[in-house]
Amino acid sequence: MQHSFKSLSSAFLVFYNRPRFFNVAVISLFFILSLIGIFNHSMWRDELNVWTIVRDSSSFSDLLQNIKYEGHPALWYLCLYCLNFFTDNPIIMQFFHLAIATSIITIFILFSPFSRLQKLLFCFGYFPFYEYSIISRNYSLYILFAFLFCLLFKSRYKHFLILIILLALMSNASAYGLLISFILFSALFVDLILFKYKLNILVILSGIGIYGLGLYTSLVLLIPPSDSELNGGLVKWDTFWDFHHLMKVIARIWNSYILILVPGDSKFWDVTLYAIISLFILMFFTLSFIKKPIPLFIYGLGTIELLFFTYTKVLGSPRHYGSFYIILIIAIWISSYYPSQPDRLKFAHQFFVKAIAWVNRHKSKVLTLILLVQLIAGVVAFSRNLIVPYSASRETAKYIKNNALEDMFIIGSQDTVMTPISGYLNRQIYYPESRKMGSFVLYNSHRDDVDREETLAQTQQLFNEKREKILLILNYELDLFPEDLSIAAIAKFTNSYIYNEKYYLYLVSLPE
Repeated sequence: MQHSFKSLSSAFLVFYNRPRFFNVAVISLFFILSLIGIFNHSMWRDELNVWTIVRDSSSFSDLLQNIKYEGHPALWYLCLYCLNFFTDNPIIMQFFHLAIATSIITIFILFSPFSRLQKLLFCFGYFPFYEYSIISRNYSLYILFAFLFCLLFKSRYKHFLILIILLALMSNASAYGLLISFILFSALFVDLILFKYKLNILVILSGIGIYGLGLYTSLVLLIPPSDSELNGGLVKWDTFWDFHHLMKVIARIWNSYILILVPGDSKFWDVTLYAIISLFILMFFTLSFIKKPIPLFIYGLGTIELLFFTYTKVLGSPRHYGSFYIILIIAIWISSYYPSQPDRLKFAHQFFVKAIAWVNRHKSKVLTLILLVQLIAGVVAFSRNLIVPYSASRETAKYIKNNALEDMFIIGSQDTVMTPISGYLNRQIYYPESRKMGSFVLYNSHRDDVDREETLAQTQQLFNEKREKILLILNYELDLFPEDLSIAAIAKFTNSYIYNEKYYLYLVSLPE
């Protein structure tokens, strides 16, 4: 046992101490494991609703109109729109997302200023290895542009317009990309002013125009139609004052950095405790940037901006508040390009000299600890994905195909959790909520939530019209059976991480 451990340790040291081999090995391992991950990932509604919007929009203008109900900018949808020309199979979206995730890791491994250990921990941490790799959403797209921005920032005056273009693209990738891009755009100009670099006025005006255009196209798509009922886009801001809510918002920093022991939002004192810890973490990293004005600007204002958005808009899930973690990584990366500026911050230097010195001695250790926790969370989440299906949708669709049921008339309710079924079957389903055939769901006034009585009433009406067997798919077990129909349970799929993406299949026919 001891001999095996020594051999393993020696092999790791050889791997670790050879930079080129280390880089290739980590990138390759990330790609291979992520490929295994996506093959074992059953996509859920947030992934396949986007795909079905792209697949089934009647025209390009119709696509843009449908995107407005989503609360996201258009770039991810436009990428999928191009992919859809090649195939209707949504697996191409997963491969594309894997390419983005691997590109992020490649840039980080080859060009970031972090130690090799920190790079290794980051790559297999929760957000890069799971949330922004296995689950195909638009969030990884903005991180790709952000890391490209960090890469080129060292020669920012030479690549000024390229950086602006990256920020314009970033603003159209997601709402969080828009928020962070605005901070980075502002930091570019603060850098110009602070260090008095003389850049050609035409270049500056062109940069403002390019980013302004990107900002405009993003905001246009984020303004929802008048009949939208989704709490997304540039509407429904919460401006109330609630101390408990504020504590939940601040605790999101803990949730983002340390993904273990996440507090329950309903417990006031637990949330308050984690909020206080979050403020200490925030202060720690603020002090680490205190002698570097631009990284301090990015981290401080970027975090405040995200806190404001989280308070007024959405508390969110890990994919949302992971942006706190990303802005930290960006600030640390960019700080490597700047020398300390003690003379510019004499007040801070005078009053916090001991605190700053202590933080600078321990900041690498604290970052490594955060990255280690992220690694543990990433491995746990990735392993769970291999064991427990994220959604039961893929297995349900597979059963329907294997038993030659896909050509039947299909009714599905609730519609919001039926979009993955439509995506995997590559066909439309009748939704009682909108009283028509459909695939994707738009949260507007043309749909209403229905109970099981209403669902069965519409099933009865459609059966009377068609006089043929109907496949009824529900995300709950039926306990009410009308006398005029024979409704036989034929299968159920309840092994799902997403609690309401479990499916019960029934065959509807005339009673014997």
